[in-house]
Amino acid sequence: MKTKYYIVLLLSFSAQVIFGQLTIQAGPASILCIGTSTVLGGSPTATGGTPPYSYNWQPTTFLNNNTIANPIVSGYNFDVAYTLMVVDAAGDTAFAVTNIYIDKIHVFSAGIDTGYCVEQSSGVIIGASNNNNTWHSFTWSPSLGLNNNTLANPLATPTITTTYTLTVSDGKCPDNISYVTVTPFAKPIAYAGQDTTIDEGNTITLHGSGGTKYFWEPDYNIKYINTYNPDVWPTTGFNYTVTVEDQHKCYSYDDVYINVTKGDLLFFYSAFTPNYDGDNDFFYIGNIDKYPDNSLKIYNRYGKVIFSASNYKNTWDGKYLGEEIPSGTYFYILNDGEEKTYKGTVSILR
Repeated sequence: MKTKYYIVLLLSFSAQVIFGQLTIQAGPASILCIGTSTVLGGSPTATGGTPPYSYNWQPTTFLNNNTIANPIVSGYNFDVAYTLMVVDAAGDTAFAVTNIYIDKIHVFSAGIDTGYCVEQSSGVIIGASNNNNTWHSFTWSPSLGLNNNTLANPLATPTITTTYTLTVSDGKCPDNISYVTVTPFAKPIAYAGQDTTIDEGNTITLHGSGGTKYFWEPDYNIKYINTYNPDVWPTTGFNYTVTVEDQHKCYSYDDVYINVTKGDLLFFYSAFTPNYDGDNDFFYIGNIDKYPDNSLKIYNRYGKVIFSASNYKNTWDGKYLGEEIPSGTYFYILNDGEEKTYKGTVSILR
């Protein structure tokens, strides 16, 4: 009997699992409410390629961990675009981007307290300038005095001081509630002063009241036209009108009549300010034009003549030989060319 021998060959096999192409998910874009949180990435965030994977999210703003597959985003207060980079064990790399948008409901508001001038304005627009109702709803309460209580920026015309409540909703985030107070302002009481009489050639200071800003008209023989107390020197009876405006930009008018008594008295200004601003730049003598044969001399404190003129026409600007003389008091002698001589002092203020 023959013996049979069997040879058994034991073969060793190396098994390799082939994965598909590296694919990653950064997650869908989200519109989120302030004070909430969300998770980035997918389920799973990475597939294919050769595990394990390394993760890197950029920027790291608002992330609890930027090196994990599904980081938590919280505490956000502005929009962020996140870029995810995944590298697998074989060194293959993939990128994906997702965006986190903040629901803008929190930026809308009723605006700042305001008002309007009754009888002078059609009302006032309320609500912050960035209010928009693209997909938010706006509701104002009470509706009294509003042209439409569902507008982002309605026109308000309340007849009494009213506080309006604005509720902004979008069905996603908590309602945003804010308040604004609207006050109707009465126009100011303008006062131009009492009617009065002056001698021809004289100057009078008017005294207006009732506002924080003033404007006088017409622009005839008047200085300091934008003040409450302008100087005027009409040569005949004349009516001046003042417009006053208050701190709310409400306005009103009043008139004052200046009667002028005809005459030829001379009136000497006691001071002038030759700074070339158009106001009180010359030594002024009222009614001097009625004395064409006049002669004027100006002296300094040492008795030296520093200015002289025949037929003076209110033209001395405080100079001697073309040079400005110092501030101080100077002396004048005026002969009117008829029968009188006038002496006095005039001050130069620089």
